[in-house]
Amino acid sequence: MRGDVTGPAFEKGIPKMKNLRLFAGLCAALTMASVLSACGDTATAPSKDTEAKGQEGTAAIETEEVAKRPPVNLPDGLDFGGAAFNSITFEWQGYKYYFFADEENGDIMNDAIYHRRQGVEDKLNVKLSDEMLGNDSTEYVQNAVKKTVLGGEDVYQQALFHCIGGIATMASSGYLYNLDDMPYLDLKAEWWNQEQMDVLRLGKNTYYAVNDYMIPCPYICYFNKEMVQRLDYENPYDLVYQGKWTLDKFIEMARGAVSDLNGDGKIDFENDSFGISSNETSKYISFMTGSGQFITEKGADGHIALAINTPKTQSIMERFTVLADEKVCYIPPSQDEAVQLTINSGRLMFQLNALSSAEMMRDYTVDFGFLPYPKYDEAQERYYSMDWGGLMGVPTTITNPEMVGAVTDLLAYESGNEVIPTYYQTVLTGKLARDEDAEKMLDIIFDTICYEVGGNYFGFSGGFNELFYSISNLALKGNSDFASFYAKKEKTSNKTIDKFYADLENVEE
Repeated sequence: MRGDVTGPAFEKGIPKMKNLRLFAGLCAALTMASVLSACGDTATAPSKDTEAKGQEGTAAIETEEVAKRPPVNLPDGLDFGGAAFNSITFEWQGYKYYFFADEENGDIMNDAIYHRRQGVEDKLNVKLSDEMLGNDSTEYVQNAVKKTVLGGEDVYQQALFHCIGGIATMASSGYLYNLDDMPYLDLKAEWWNQEQMDVLRLGKNTYYAVNDYMIPCPYICYFNKEMVQRLDYENPYDLVYQGKWTLDKFIEMARGAVSDLNGDGKIDFENDSFGISSNETSKYISFMTGSGQFITEKGADGHIALAINTPKTQSIMERFTVLADEKVCYIPPSQDEAVQLTINSGRLMFQLNALSSAEMMRDYTVDFGFLPYPKYDEAQERYYSMDWGGLMGVPTTITNPEMVGAVTDLLAYESGNEVIPTYYQTVLTGKLARDEDAEKMLDIIFDTICYEVGGNYFGFSGGFNELFYSISNLALKGNSDFASFYAKKEKTSNKTIDKFYADLENVEE
């Protein structure tokens, strides 16, 4: 499976991404939103590292690829005298699982993360710390950074943001340091992905980092393997391999899974089976991206513009309107676990969720697998897996850019030595994947990570928000008239873009 990036696709913000298993490809994206894309050949899945080995906390798997890595480009003898490097983030996607560890505890992933931290501290004589905020607001990190910058305080040297919240404001209001000017950042090194940062750069400067430190977190389609067998469906893994995993095939399987199990003449949450469910509606956005339909495109002047009002979008809306009308989709009334429908109930075919959610699904008794979001049709050359992880920036008020640059570069470099191999071979393919095909799906998913840059910057803005969430805002509510919906949101959305570029130009003058 190849996703070579050429021509118009690259203008939409789909950069090259190396195979994850080669340990440089985790320069994602959450990737989001227009969050990255891929172009590596799908390789054979690596052998599993056993659960027992992980519990014993043995050293991360040594690989030939790691051994061949070039040395980090930092000069010898850098010593920052115990300077503090403080990260601020919140409980979003992989941040709470795969980024920070204060001590060894015998878990192989935790210990790999701790070894990275220890290696950076020892080499540069710095002290790393992190501040993890709650998960009930996407504004926590941006507000904390704003407060310190406006107060002229050097409190945080790294900020790990939500994939949407604050992304435009932080860049266009002058709160973030231009990474192009930061000392010791070797942006041409393999542990950085300059192409992906080019996608996220909407002006002259680079404000968001995409490197091996930033583990992506795409949304994926979990499927009920037992229900597939019971309904005598085609093996969805084979459909992916053959390039036949399309939106129509997904809908066919989802529709066939709906059943009035108790025979009362209605489909209800407590008793019956459904085709599709998710804990919240953002999961449906990835059907657009998976179909190769993005909300914006970059023009010849380098500025993005709305590009979602297309026949393809209208077609997708019509499909999901039918699904909603036929009760194929279960839409929970809230995020309360008591009203969620999961594969583990035995009454659901497809559960849409983040890859990181597999950590919480490991105890499911119903056997499941996972898939990339489907292509629009077989003519589409490749799959697109939208990253919903976060984006990293640096506040403008840092007083020691040399230290911040050296630590940032070394964190990215060291991630390729132990953290990424451990994450892939032990956490993903060793613990979460339940079969060899699922391991291969991970290759395809990570090889096809993409950003939806319009969503990253404007997904929470008036007008844009409604268009970005149009499947749930329109189709799942029974309305397929996207053209009229778009006409009502176009002016406000364009004003949002225009204001952003005006503010950004003032900052960058």
